[in-house]
Amino acid sequence: MMERKSVPLGAIIIAVVMFFAAVATDVFWLGRLFAGAFPPTLPVEERVYNSFAAPDILLSLFLYVGAYGLLKMGKVGFVAALIALGMWLFDALLVLGLTGLTRISFLGPSLIFALFAIVYLWVKRDLFS
Repeated sequence: MMERKSVPLGAIIIAVVMFFAAVATDVFWLGRLFAGAFPPTLPVEERVYNSFAAPDILLSLFLYVGAYGLLKMGKVGFVAALIALGMWLFDALLVLGLTGLTRISFLGPSLIFALFAIVYLWVKRDLFS
């Protein structure tokens, strides 16, 4: 019989945050697409703003797969989580570059979480085999 591994609390927290970030991303872009419910949140041209939609939806897919995989303690989930967190980090740095420090109150915690999660998962990588 295969023995179940216990999931570390840090991985559970990371998975929960990743899941809700994915849900928020999907709600935002789908609401904007179907209902125009959300106004632009970045001070950039409309074409540039809309170019974030496809990468953000792809990011949300990786966030879902990574969150599920972290809870299952699988290698594929670990890799998907690292890819998603890397995309999240890049996305936050890109927005920070576009807006300067005007959005640092929102992006600061996001950057800290992404960096913490990447380092945490890398340190615990032996658990995901």
